[in-house]
Amino acid sequence: MNIPFIYKLTGYLSIIVGIAATLCIYRIQYLYYGVMFSFLGFVCSVINVFLYTKYFNEQEKYPKGYLGMFLSSLPIIFLMLVIFKFKK
Repeated sequence: MNIPFIYKLTGYLSIIVGIAATLCIYRIQYLYYGVMFSFLGFVCSVINVFLYTKYFNEQEKYPKGYLGMFLSSLPIIFLMLVIFKFKK
């Protein structure tokens, strides 16, 4: 298993999926897909941060998984705001 390749792949994949999840906030109809992208982004981010902690913590300042995790969390936060805003 090629650990550095998996680390780079999950880092960039978490950012790309996070951007796709964030773009799904644009329309409320796409929010369902945004939540699915968020789940995939969280999985890639967790794998990336785990590999960073175990193998690569001296090479980079911070992993790309943190940015991917932030971008993937935006649709979930937006969904929570919509639920609590329109709750009667």
